[in-house]
Amino acid sequence: MNLSSILGNTRRHDISLFSNGRIDITSGIVNTLGIREGDVIDIMHGDGEFYLYVAVTASSTSCGRHQARCYPSKRGARHFRAYSRRLCAAMLHECRCSKRVDLAAGATVCINGHTALHLITRRPISSL
Repeated sequence: MNLSSILGNTRRHDISLFSNGRIDITSGIVNTLGIREGDVIDIMHGDGEFYLYVAVTASSTSCGRHQARCYPSKRGARHFRAYSRRLCAAMLHECRCSKRVDLAAGATVCINGHTALHLITRRPISSL
């Protein structure tokens, strides 16, 4: 008898990056990093690892237009969305994907005074 799992991978993704520049962020990441509407996210790279962090807070004195500025995906939601084609293109290239990649988040670390989340890029949850 040949048996196989219906679900396969049961781990849900924490962040999705699309080739059109859309970045979907789950409420778990929003809560962990304390992301608020208007904050700007970025990804640090070092030693083959990637870390998601809040680069510019909405309450800071910086002004102007920023890539990857976060907004709720719908009114009252804790899921956030941001747009940055450059950030998405770099991550899709790193994960060897062309249209979309769903990543899980790992441990929280403090790097250069920023609270950051480790992104697990070696084993994407799903990719296209």
